[in-house]
Amino acid sequence: MSSRTSRHGLTTLLVAGLLLASPPRAAAHEIPARVTVLAFVRPEGSKLKVVVRVPLEAMRDIDFPVRGQGYLALARARPLLDDAARLWISDAIELEENGRALGDVRVIATRVSLPSDRSFDAYENALAHITGASLPEETELVWQQGLFDVLLEYPIESDRSNFSIRPALARLGQKTTTVLRFLPPGGGERAYQFSGDPGIVRLDPRWHQTARSFVKLGFLHILDGIDHLLFLLCLVIPFRRLRPLIAIVTSFTVAHSITLIASTLGLAPAALWFAPLIETLIALSILYMAFENIVGARLERRWMLAFGFGLVHGFGFSFFLRDSLQFAGANLATSLLAFNVGVELGQVMVVAVAVPVLGFLFRRVPQRIGTILVSLVVAHSAWHWMAERWATLRQYQFEWPALDTALPGDAMRVLMLVLIVAGAAWLMLGLARRLAPPTRREDPAGSRLLVIVACSLALPAVAAARQGMPDSTRSTRTGVYTTEQAAKGKELYAMHCVSCHTAVSHTGPEFAAKWEGRPFRDLFGFVMESMPKSEPGSLTPGEYLAVLAYMLEMNGMPAGSVELPADSDVLARIRISFKPARDSSHLRYR
Repeated sequence: MSSRTSRHGLTTLLVAGLLLASPPRAAAHEIPARVTVLAFVRPEGSKLKVVVRVPLEAMRDIDFPVRGQGYLALARARPLLDDAARLWISDAIELEENGRALGDVRVIATRVSLPSDRSFDAYENALAHITGASLPEETELVWQQGLFDVLLEYPIESDRSNFSIRPALARLGQKTTTVLRFLPPGGGERAYQFSGDPGIVRLDPRWHQTARSFVKLGFLHILDGIDHLLFLLCLVIPFRRLRPLIAIVTSFTVAHSITLIASTLGLAPAALWFAPLIETLIALSILYMAFENIVGARLERRWMLAFGFGLVHGFGFSFFLRDSLQFAGANLATSLLAFNVGVELGQVMVVAVAVPVLGFLFRRVPQRIGTILVSLVVAHSAWHWMAERWATLRQYQFEWPALDTALPGDAMRVLMLVLIVAGAAWLMLGLARRLAPPTRREDPAGSRLLVIVACSLALPAVAAARQGMPDSTRSTRTGVYTTEQAAKGKELYAMHCVSCHTAVSHTGPEFAAKWEGRPFRDLFGFVMESMPKSEPGSLTPGEYLAVLAYMLEMNGMPAGSVELPADSDVLARIRISFKPARDSSHLRYR
């Protein structure tokens, strides 16, 4: 062996020995799968304060020192926190005051918190926590389970200004969800929840800003929604003259506007299967219209079907709009009107493009053959959509409305929707009669068909108005678990859950938004099927219920004198509620 080879081998052994002898450090290589960011924004005098909480493991380029069995060495980690705050938090947040970018951001305070800390349930608690005493050095905290709290401060001209924020926090994880609460000086609270990078978010938008953004939202939604585009295509294939199209497109517009507004205002059923039912009916509407084009469409029936199916599509629009209404601020009516205007502009553009394209096609192919060929292609896609959505719908359990004191109120809301639909249908009947040629005036049978179509398609909610909703007097706010049951659940949670989940995963606005108003049986079934991650379904029903009792306790639900029972029917009659009865001050996160 040469002397050079010996020296190289000796050097390798020396480096390896030094690496083995050095204390372990927290390597941050992998991007976390799911990250939840909690944030408060509050203008106070000449300062704008931003309080942020993120998982510590999202600070990937920071090598946090550890000790012992992987516990965070808090004293040695503190000097790194300010750098982490600048690199991952303050540099990723842009704020504007009256359209002017805010600079000179200062990192006022940083700290590491335990996963069980619940101070971010309110701004005052979060601010007091982050400016308070740090964790003791001897705290045994696995660094991946720690929470990172940051207080930022921006100089502003006035706390009454118009503020906007552009949070670019998606890079923190593979899927990043941000729950942001804005607290204006005039009181109240505006809550926002979004995934990824939402672009600029106006925290207190003016009506014209809301109108502009929601017109754009409605316009783009029509262009992005392939099912709505195909339905419009089926509507105009047989009728490409202006006069018939006015009645058909207007019927569809009026109908979907009714159910869109009604659903947004809470007149639609809250049943879990309602959304997949509507999606299935939308696919069915495309399939039906395509087949009617094949066998031969009639104008006197086409506008009626457009009205009836438009009611269904309106519910579909509302599912998309619901998550965007949080960005409307106090301008709910403006946002609804603007979104409808955007949808109509999109429809007009689609029809304006489709009519000449179809005319060009049918000048080269016989109209009847072209209608059949195009409709067959549409029907093929709609059939597959309907089959897939029907398979999803079948996974949900239907339950008849509960005969309780809340049923009459729900019935009245459904009746209001019926009357609105009936009135709109009557107006559309008059319009269609005016537009129809004298020789093709509708007969009474056509009017009866309109009533049947409108009622059957507008009211999938009649039997479902109270589906899955338990007795309103029975909720998680009324004490459905015992203290002993929660204590047992705390032990089980520490043994089986805490290694994969921080407490924030099962508390706070994101958790509340997902489960608010749903039957407790849904949460019970979800936990049994998915936890623990290493071995789902490995606990007994009683143990799962104990863990759920502890989760209720973590979310501030009061204890009672009776344990949560392993009875599916009883759990179905318990409604998950994160706010006290008759308390309207707490905003729902949608």
